[in-house]
Amino acid sequence: MFGVFEASMRKILSLIVLSTAFIFVSFVQASAWDDYKARFVSSDGAVIDSGNNGMSHSEGQGYALMFALMYGDKTVFDKVLSWSEHNLQDPKTGLFYWAYRRDGGDPIADHNNATDGDLFIAWALMRAGAKWRDPAYTKKGERLAQTISSLLVTNFGGFKVLLPGLNGFLYNDKVFLNPSYYIYPALKDLGTFTYMKLWGELASDSKSLMNLNRNFTIPLSPDWIKLMPDGSIMTAEQWPARSSYDAIRVPLYLYWGDPASPELKTWKDYFARFSPDNTPAWVNVVTGQSAEYAMTGGLRAVRDLIQGKFYQEPEIKSSDDYYNASLKMLCYAAWCDTH
Repeated sequence: MFGVFEASMRKILSLIVLSTAFIFVSFVQASAWDDYKARFVSSDGAVIDSGNNGMSHSEGQGYALMFALMYGDKTVFDKVLSWSEHNLQDPKTGLFYWAYRRDGGDPIADHNNATDGDLFIAWALMRAGAKWRDPAYTKKGERLAQTISSLLVTNFGGFKVLLPGLNGFLYNDKVFLNPSYYIYPALKDLGTFTYMKLWGELASDSKSLMNLNRNFTIPLSPDWIKLMPDGSIMTAEQWPARSSYDAIRVPLYLYWGDPASPELKTWKDYFARFSPDNTPAWVNVVTGQSAEYAMTGGLRAVRDLIQGKFYQEPEIKSSDDYYNASLKMLCYAAWCDTH
């Protein structure tokens, strides 16, 4: 009996911890969210990727759920969730198809998922259940988290790893990983809520893999890596060996998980080599070659955040596409969630 009581109390405490997330939104004006949803969220809850032929994807749906939660916008939260469930959720696995295309063909021609989208949705649902005291959200989040843990987590090369998708990444002699899919604050919250050690082990092992970046000429996480059976990593040949638009989320999520994370040092040191206005948009981690053009506004927001610049509610400019606007909003969420 005492064990049941103790477990119940632990869950109540977890709810209290999670329900305090994003309490700041009561004290800020919602102008950035108003601009974001006006630009990128359709009336039926689809998030439109303006930089990618107007497609929608699970990543964007997860971002919008989190932003709606931040600002206490339950109406839009429910619309985004409903659209995602009706148009992207695989009835067989419970995961979310990664892409919904509007090019005239089958909008769901590719039935693979993108694990960061699933993870963001599960995280947002658990936080929503705590914030709005609605167990229906919590149950959906728990169910999705369980599906992720059972279908998308495996052991390879001595590490516990998070597969980027259900199909096409795990082979007998290698596994392809996307470092930016490790959303550290989500892993931390899921661990708090479910008491599953797996989430903390994923975070710890991914940081151990990150320490192997020192073998690159530029010791940053590339967009994609290939993990070998002996535990070594190299850049993945199917993608450019760049730390670029995907990998910029690695320091963002590290900061969001813990602003004092020691893994941030390599990013801070690299960014410090350049002035804020002239930091290259990408760098090849093998050759050291960098872009001849500077970071866009969203990437610059991540640079400013981890370099310790005070981060206020962002301005969503007319020149910002979906991804740059999303990065700005994510940086604001990270700053507010950690201060």
